[in-house]
Amino acid sequence: MMLAGLALGACQSGGSMEEKSPLNTQIVRLGDTVVAEVDGTSIYLSDIEHTALAKGVLSSGQSLTPKSPVFQTILDELIDQRLLALEALRRSLDQNDETRRRLAVARERILANVVVETLLAEKVTEDSIKRMYAEQSALQSKSEQVRARHIVVGSEEQAKELKDLVEQGGNFAALAKEFTIDPSTQDLSGDLGYFSKNAMEDVIAAQAFALETGTVSEPFETKSGWHILTTTDRRPMPRPALKTIRSEIVSYMTYEEIQKLLKSLRSTSAIELKLRQTSAPEPEEDKSDVP
Repeated sequence: MMLAGLALGACQSGGSMEEKSPLNTQIVRLGDTVVAEVDGTSIYLSDIEHTALAKGVLSSGQSLTPKSPVFQTILDELIDQRLLALEALRRSLDQNDETRRRLAVARERILANVVVETLLAEKVTEDSIKRMYAEQSALQSKSEQVRARHIVVGSEEQAKELKDLVEQGGNFAALAKEFTIDPSTQDLSGDLGYFSKNAMEDVIAAQAFALETGTVSEPFETKSGWHILTTTDRRPMPRPALKTIRSEIVSYMTYEEIQKLLKSLRSTSAIELKLRQTSAPEPEEDKSDVP
């Protein structure tokens, strides 16, 4: 019954159980659609979609139809490729050593890719992506951002004078707009915005996170000049939406899963390097006369 089902599926999909082509294009593809036949061989819709994915003109999960602008272009490319491949077979070019070597390399690469694709289909799922997002969000919620203003001037003495003015009731933002020499924040009245510790120059971040909200720092120096700084607000690290960082999570998980697999395979496989390790030549002694 199962054999009969397979044969029926082959007929429905346009394929044939009987293999007549040396390219082996008539392998049963249940549910696939034949879009062209070239000298008795078939080109399938999935061939076009896989090629479009490889070229980057189609995203995973999308499909192509004959109305798509790239459909006919890729189909023409695959027809030309099939014609050239069949011509190579007619000339028995598949029998020479160079062709066999290149076919073996291509087969190895395809098998490696299939292992990776299978692994990622099992490990990088929608559930695992959401789980990773939740874990990262939980860690991020423990982090803090501060908002601060600063005034940068050319001397410690001037910085002290401005600090005294602020403590006597002067408006920090107005003084920053008037006196700061920092061009990037002058029009913002010294506002540095919200930032985390690792997103700001170390000295400034240390001052901002150490201050209580509303207090003013002692003058401190950086390569930009002498600063006074006030922390105006604190908040938990904002949680980005999953859709905005999904691609980053997928890239990270993909890299991690492949590295774990390779580490496991290397630890359980016999690998022997045959190339002799060559060390760098030792520097020659300086035989020049020492004065």
